[in-house]
Amino acid sequence: MTDSLFAAVENQIKRAQSNIYTALPAQVISFDGHTVSCQVMINRVIANGQEIKIPPLVDVPAQFPHAGGFCITVPIKEGDEGLVVFSSRCIDGWFASGNASKPLDNRINDLSDGFFIVGCNSAPNKIPDFYHDGASMQTDDGSTHIRLTNGTIYIKGHIEHTGNYQQLGNYTQTGNYHQDGNYTHTGNYQQLGDYIQTGNKIQIGYYNLSGNFGQTDGESNSTGVLRVKNVITNIGVNLNEHVHTGVMSGDETTGEPKC
Repeated sequence: MTDSLFAAVENQIKRAQSNIYTALPAQVISFDGHTVSCQVMINRVIANGQEIKIPPLVDVPAQFPHAGGFCITVPIKEGDEGLVVFSSRCIDGWFASGNASKPLDNRINDLSDGFFIVGCNSAPNKIPDFYHDGASMQTDDGSTHIRLTNGTIYIKGHIEHTGNYQQLGNYTQTGNYHQDGNYTHTGNYQQLGDYIQTGNKIQIGYYNLSGNFGQTDGESNSTGVLRVKNVITNIGVNLNEHVHTGVMSGDETTGEPKC
C-alpha cells in the first residue's frame, strides 16, 4: 500500500470516528423530573479546523439510583454538570415503551441516544467540602449533612419527623431540649438522673424515677395514688414529721403548718 493510499484510508477512518459519540461532559439547561435538556461542553472540530458548537440535546434520561421500589434523587438545576453517555443503538422504542424493541433507526452512537449522569464535575465546580471518612449526603458546603461511618451516623441540621419513633439502646443528649406543645406518654418511663420541667405534663402509665425531680412552674396533678417512700416537703415543711405549736388537744382544727 502506497503512502498516499494509506493516508487516504486513515483519513476516512478518522472521519468516520468523528461521527461516533461515546460520552461527553454537558451542562444542564432544564430538568423535568425525568429528562434533561443539556448543552454538550466539548465543541466539534471539522476537517478544515473550524470549531462548531453542538446543538443542545433534549429528552435525555437522567440517571438516579433506582431499584426494588426505592430511589435516591437530587434536585437537578440549571447549570449543573454531568456526563452524557451515548447508546450504541437507537433507544427510542425502549424509551417510549419500557419493553424490548428493535432499533427504530439505524443510527449508531448518535447524539440522539444519550443518558445523563449528574455529578461529573469540572475542577471549578468540584465538591468544596468533600467528606473522606465515610459516606455523606450533604449540601455542597457541608452545613447540613447525614454522614455514615463505621458504627456511627452523624446528622447536622434541623429534623422534621412524621410517624412513630422507636429506639433500642441508650439515649444521651448534650445541650438543651425545648418543646412547644403538649407531651403525652403512654407506657413505662424510667429515668436515672435529674429531670427539670417547666409547664404541664400528662402521663398515662407507670413512672419510675431514680434521682431528683424539680418543677419550677405549672401544676402537677394525679388522679390516682401517689406513693412516696421517703420524705415529702412543701415550702420547706416536712409533711411526715412536722408539728403545730400553740394548740391544745380537742375537737378544733389546727392552723397552717409552720417551718
